[in-house]
Amino acid sequence: MASLLIHGSEEVSLTLRGPEENRILVTVRRWPYWNQVRVERDPLDATRCLAVTLTTSRLNESTLREILRRSFGLSFPPGGGDSEILAAPREPGVRRRR
Repeated sequence: MASLLIHGSEEVSLTLRGPEENRILVTVRRWPYWNQVRVERDPLDATRCLAVTLTTSRLNESTLREILRRSFGLSFPPGGGDSEILAAPREPGVRRRR
């Protein structure tokens, strides 16, 4: 489940948890407007990532929301909150000619 959190009038953050949200992270990780990135690791296994939180200015909120809506079907309430990612589109099968 992805979470969009509003931090006053200055910042907005996107928290991604779980392997199903890796495709979101792959898409937005190189977005140049992130001010801060926090990685939460499993205390019992430091190689395992539990969550990634990306923070940007509120000035970029509408662009971020639009990217998440168009690319992943994620829609958040105006004040922020949680949203479930839609299932990944299925890869078209390769058909063999006989």
